[in-house]
Amino acid sequence: MQSDRSYTCLLNLLRLALGRHVGAILPNLSPDEWREVYRLAAKHAVVALAWDGVEQLQQQNPEVLQSMPADLMGKWFADVHAIEAANIRMTKLAAKVQNILNDGGFDSCLLKGASLAQYYPKPEHRQSADIDLWVLPGSNQSLRLSVFRQQLLAFLHRQPQITVGEVVYHHIETMIDGTEVEFHITPTWLCNPWHNHRLQQLFCDSRNLTPELLELYTLLHAFRHIWHDGIALRHLLDYCLVCHKNRQQGIPAPAVLYRQLGLNTFAQAMDELVACCLHPQDDIEQISLRAMHILQALPERQVSGVVCRDYPQEHLFNLPWRAIHYLWRKRNNYL
Repeated sequence: MQSDRSYTCLLNLLRLALGRHVGAILPNLSPDEWREVYRLAAKHAVVALAWDGVEQLQQQNPEVLQSMPADLMGKWFADVHAIEAANIRMTKLAAKVQNILNDGGFDSCLLKGASLAQYYPKPEHRQSADIDLWVLPGSNQSLRLSVFRQQLLAFLHRQPQITVGEVVYHHIETMIDGTEVEFHITPTWLCNPWHNHRLQQLFCDSRNLTPELLELYTLLHAFRHIWHDGIALRHLLDYCLVCHKNRQQGIPAPAVLYRQLGLNTFAQAMDELVACCLHPQDDIEQISLRAMHILQALPERQVSGVVCRDYPQEHLFNLPWRAIHYLWRKRNNYL
């Protein structure tokens, strides 16, 4: 019960942070419930965004915050400043890394946190732990992923300030100035080989994240977390804000791409989740079974077998993909 109340409170804080109308936030939360709100915010990587909601609550209904422990408020406030400082440092580092790539004849664009932060009311409060760059072949590099990966890897090994780590299908993990930087050969992937082939061709043909492709990529990023560490509220907010911006600009949802890649049912579930989490007046009983399964797993970011089985085409190829990828890494000495 305590967890349910705290999770609902967290959702209300996020609604306040995004400027969405909400009903009265849960009154009379105990100190332990406030600590649970903070724990869930950290688990979903929305600590700074939830703090924005706390600040809005301070203006609208300050008596609700009287039960928040003073030490928790101080820690929360300090964590927000640490997130802001980390984002500033990563922004500068990302620019430095892109200059290194440019000098080597590589094009690049930002992925994930750095590219999505602009959609938030306070970009510096979109939490991110690393830097992700999509590296694109220049005029003198191969367009084939397998060849281009070797060209990029050789270039990174020649840079004294870059420590190269694990190499996987879609990115090269590195450490630069104490920060993890992932150089993506392709933005992401799908386990289903036919869908993945279409996806990689789509990225290869475009070579940049248009608004439609960014919406697709944001959805795919959440989709990958079904099998990784569970979908977080941060993924839901990313998708919501990108879709909202695109609709405001008259850009329709990439429904054709969703159908071609087998993502139409997941896109529908995500749209229903956005409505449930950010528009509490919507009737939760009207959502689909797939959306309900994610909704049930969402508070603790569970990797649920039920959710995985909701997408059989991807689930069927998940283990074979991992096995093939393991053998590929072992053969190429990437372990």
